[in-house]
Amino acid sequence: MIKIYQTRLGNLSTSVVVNGVPHRVQFYARDGVNGLFSTDDEPLQQALEKSRGYGKRFTLFEVARPEPRQETYQLVPGIRSWQAARDYLRKEPYSLSDEEVSTPALIEQAAERFHLVFTQLKKGKKR
Repeated sequence: MIKIYQTRLGNLSTSVVVNGVPHRVQFYARDGVNGLFSTDDEPLQQALEKSRGYGKRFTLFEVARPEPRQETYQLVPGIRSWQAARDYLRKEPYSLSDEEVSTPALIEQAAERFHLVFTQLKKGKKR
């Protein structure tokens, strides 16, 4: 998660210690007053929130949680053998080479990469 910190002191520079190493944190203010700093580094977030300036010179402004990406898969019916799956992946728009789909494991990896599901492929008999 990304945390955004704010100061009303303009462009503020402060230091915090993260795991024994000092880090410089720079708040940037476009308007000369409201400075912002954001990070997704959890140890740095903890160090900022334990520092002397937290609550006095700067505060937590917002917690932004990135939206989880929805993975969509295309169902491909009618493919019943590894050879048919290989042939399917060798055609447009995938245009994979023989080497890229030479084994059932590589075929499965390619299908995953392109978000394809061969609905009738029997996966128990890999060769």
